[in-house]
Amino acid sequence: MAIVGTIVAYIYSQEIGAMMIVVTIVILILYLMSEFVRNFSKYSIAMVILFMIIVVPILLGVVGLAGYGTKFSIYNEGWDGLSNLRVNLENEGYNITNGMSSLAVLNRYPDPGIVAIIGPAANYGTIDTISLVTFLAKGGSLVIADDYGTGAQIFDPLFSILNAWDEIADISDGAIPSLSDLFGFGGENQTGGPETLIFSMLGMLRGFAFNGSVLMDAETYTTNPAQPLLRNMETSNPLTEGISKGLQLEFGTVLSLAIKHNDSITGEERTDWMPLQAISLEIFGVEIEDMFLPFLPFYTSRSAWMESDFQSAKEGNAFPDADEWGNVMFAPIMTLPIGLGKIVMIGDPDIFINKWIDKPEDNDNLIFSRNLFSYLASDMNVTAGSAIPIIFDEGHAHQKFYSASVYSMAIMKFITEMSMFPLYSPFIPILLAVIAYPLIPKKTRLSPVLWTKVRGEEGSSRFEREIRRIVDSGAYSEAVGLLYRSMVRGLRKVSKQSMSSPEEIAEYLSIKDPSLKYKDLYDELVRINEYLNRPKFIPEFVFMRYMTFIKGLIDRL
Repeated sequence: MAIVGTIVAYIYSQEIGAMMIVVTIVILILYLMSEFVRNFSKYSIAMVILFMIIVVPILLGVVGLAGYGTKFSIYNEGWDGLSNLRVNLENEGYNITNGMSSLAVLNRYPDPGIVAIIGPAANYGTIDTISLVTFLAKGGSLVIADDYGTGAQIFDPLFSILNAWDEIADISDGAIPSLSDLFGFGGENQTGGPETLIFSMLGMLRGFAFNGSVLMDAETYTTNPAQPLLRNMETSNPLTEGISKGLQLEFGTVLSLAIKHNDSITGEERTDWMPLQAISLEIFGVEIEDMFLPFLPFYTSRSAWMESDFQSAKEGNAFPDADEWGNVMFAPIMTLPIGLGKIVMIGDPDIFINKWIDKPEDNDNLIFSRNLFSYLASDMNVTAGSAIPIIFDEGHAHQKFYSASVYSMAIMKFITEMSMFPLYSPFIPILLAVIAYPLIPKKTRLSPVLWTKVRGEEGSSRFEREIRRIVDSGAYSEAVGLLYRSMVRGLRKVSKQSMSSPEEIAEYLSIKDPSLKYKDLYDELVRINEYLNRPKFIPEFVFMRYMTFIKGLIDRL
């Protein structure tokens, strides 16, 4: 059946073949589990886990399905993969690698690099955030391209701190500086430049998110308004260099910020979510519309809107409603310098997929990709002669059921977080030693089977030592006789009866335990007595059979 599944997978190379292989693997696993249940030992669970982690990914990788299982994977050569982006970046001299588990893996990089989070699906935790912040503090850079996934989660712990910072600063009576004092914005400390504008927003910023509605543009698009082609640019931003045809998006979204401000009518403080866009304002009585900001490189046309009905957008028959944000030039990309490194947030991971990277005659997505990573790598201090690493976060990517890595991803993520996060990784070897000690095979030896061991005495009983001496010398018949006589003595002690013949022993035991058949017991005991009455050489396998049989009777006493 495994061969049939493999052949089908090669023929279809997609869902049907993958399903056949998965069904085959499931049947094999069920068979192995049934065998484990019948012959259960403490190693059975470990064997099942090892099979899932090692064998299943190898089978899926051999039949060529590994790349098809992960959307936005740098190893996926399908239309929704990033394999062409990877090849182009490798040709540019970057060291392309991946993170298949937790972002705690960033702690092992001594030099700065670039973290690329493209189309994440799995949730991010506090450990991921701390590891990423530590990496950025060393001069690393970050790009997050997402639309309806979990990319914004990684900033949640940071905004929680920012949101509570000023409250804590007020309570501390000056012991902790406020955000204004910490970053030096506002009042006499205010200076010009885009960085000042960004930092000045921190006092009002309460959250960041990918909007979640579909970005539509009825003026400049490819085949559907949900496929906008961005041609309006802030040319001072390095990401726009060489862009002429436009940047192609597909079912993307925009970046939204939660801004804390005073309501112009009530005067009360409130927080509102606002998508990033070109600024329109009035200065000295002159109205300025659609002013581009230096850190927002690309904009839609004014015919754009945020469509909340995804199905209508997909079918191409969506129209802006009164309650949908529109009639502004949205900005789906933002660049943020943070000292030595940079952060770039993009509202559409489809910018980088093979479908659009492969069409340089229609769009400038490949040029944008080169500009992006060149910007992220600029002024990065790495070891002389070393290529700048780009770590693609595949551990949080969308995994299909037949992905070669999905079965081992969870355990890899656990191991990575346990071993690389500095707060508790030093204690992991001790914990593993405590857990693994019971599973370490012990030196096998015979257990005491009679009552010849003195209470409180340490070590082997006299009976066990005698059995060991006889076995070591090869006198198996003598060992059987010793064990048989010990069984008879124990039987007399328990039953308070004097019995020695096979008939008496078989009758007593079959009455005591109905699962024991009288005839089977009697025949086996007769054969043992024949050996004892006429001592002769007993092969080892016969000795083991009789030993097991007699030991089983002793255990029933």
